[in-house]
Amino acid sequence: MNPFIKFAILFIVDIYIFWNFGKLFGFLGLGVILYRLLNTLGLIRSPQIYRGAFSEGIVYLKDYQGSYRNPEPYKEVSNLIKNFKLKDFQIIGIFYDKPGDVPEEKLRSSIGVYRKNQGFPDPISKELESYFQTNNYFYSEFPMTSCIYSSWEFSNPFTMIIGISKFYSIMNKNLEDAVFRKMYKIKENPKVTVELYQSESRIEFFIPIVNEDKFFVYKKEDKPKSE
Repeated sequence: MNPFIKFAILFIVDIYIFWNFGKLFGFLGLGVILYRLLNTLGLIRSPQIYRGAFSEGIVYLKDYQGSYRNPEPYKEVSNLIKNFKLKDFQIIGIFYDKPGDVPEEKLRSSIGVYRKNQGFPDPISKELESYFQTNNYFYSEFPMTSCIYSSWEFSNPFTMIIGISKFYSIMNKNLEDAVFRKMYKIKENPKVTVELYQSESRIEFFIPIVNEDKFFVYKKEDKPKSE
């Protein structure tokens, strides 16, 4: 059920409580509903930072340069997953620059699909392989890697953006903390951040602590200038 429909129903129930059980129970119910609504919207919660691991897997990525807020690459990948019925793949984004330090038009990213290695998966179809080649996607493999990890549950694009903004704000502050850097053995500021969309309502963040170079797969700048 859409969470906002759920809250609308809860508000109707609370009005019933006001009329039949009095103001005390009505205001108590209203307080609970408002708390849950603000929590769902992401306004009173924040991503938690942990030590985690990125699972070994394969990726098909396309390089981009420009604003990280551009929705078009994600729409393309979402349609790709839908049209080819890629049940084992998730949307993945690799980000190489820090907004503010690099002009928005020069921000580098690679966005595509990721599949976790498990068992003996079927090879991709010739049609899908042809699509990747025609649309400038490249293949790479990511190893299992120790990471700084976080996740965020969201119900719509608005709450997704709130979570992403909060994660990077928290990480920017943590990276200025000597205790945090020592705890995670960070000598230099991370050069790669991975965003993995596990579902339509959950995003996971990974910052590789080791094997960072394995995730720096941006190829656009290596192409001849004539291209």
